[in-house]
Amino acid sequence: MNSIKRKEVAKSYAAVKRISRRSGSSFYRSFWLLPREQRDAMSALYAFARVTDDLGDCNEPILLRRRWLDWWRQTTAMNLIGEADGELRLAEGLEELSANTSVDLAGRAREIMPALRHASDRYLIPSRYLLEIVDGVLADQQKNRFDTFEQLEHYCYLVASAVGIACLYIWGFRSPLPKQAAVDCGLAFQLTNILRDVSEDASRGRIYLPRQHYEQHGLDEDDLLHPRRDARLRCLILDETRRASELFDSGWRVWDSLDDAGRPMFSMMWRTYRALLQRIAEDPDAIVQRRVSLGMTERIGIVSRHFVGPLYRRLPIPPVEFGRDPRDSQTAPAETNP
Repeated sequence: MNSIKRKEVAKSYAAVKRISRRSGSSFYRSFWLLPREQRDAMSALYAFARVTDDLGDCNEPILLRRRWLDWWRQTTAMNLIGEADGELRLAEGLEELSANTSVDLAGRAREIMPALRHASDRYLIPSRYLLEIVDGVLADQQKNRFDTFEQLEHYCYLVASAVGIACLYIWGFRSPLPKQAAVDCGLAFQLTNILRDVSEDASRGRIYLPRQHYEQHGLDEDDLLHPRRDARLRCLILDETRRASELFDSGWRVWDSLDDAGRPMFSMMWRTYRALLQRIAEDPDAIVQRRVSLGMTERIGIVSRHFVGPLYRRLPIPPVEFGRDPRDSQTAPAETNP
């Protein structure tokens, strides 16, 4: 790589680290558990996913968002082909897409693509997983109702599991790729997000819990779009926490294949999401009032146990939550009539 290209890549890495840092995500804090080169690659992956998600989540008309995402996918594919030091390439039609909008697609591509391409080349990340991240956001533009759990699984694979598998290439793993465990782990994380965000999604007219599940509890779309304290909804949420818990158990098997460098970050993410699932199971009615989150003390506790060496080495393997049904510790509140 010549000096000009090195400067371009270095500038891009500075940009993706800035995007990741400004996100305020706990996901970003876990990057610091990795060696520097892997941490930088995670910033490139995260910034790419963040910008992709922002393109699909802005307030522009849905048809325009889809066209942006199609352009973004084409540009991503074009830049993942060939060597990492090749010229940056932009898909056609940019002038028409950028006219009279606040989104600078070309600027975003110039910021992110050199670092993403470099990280992808260095860690041999198959391009299909990066493109599937865009496919997931595109899918969100087209459908926010799911009739079956299988449909929801496919959506979660695109928006979560594909990201997780890309992470494995950065963290390092012993062959073969633990793909099914990674897919299940991503599904567990995303299902936890869906349970946490029931009210927020409802305010945007979105229902991610599958129809086959909520109808089994005597609920309909209106019950999910206007959630309230309801014994039927409570039972639905608790059933979903059980499904998610089983996926968490399967997802933990990733640990056995991971290189040592990637284990602390994986552990911190798994334990954080599993603790959030437990919080939801302990008070399933809370999701109708607010976005459930972990308390500051609990978050600090998880972080410190991973950043402080002696505490990290004393963490139980597998975690104490492994194999536990989160519903077992749930104390049912008084029944509320529908």
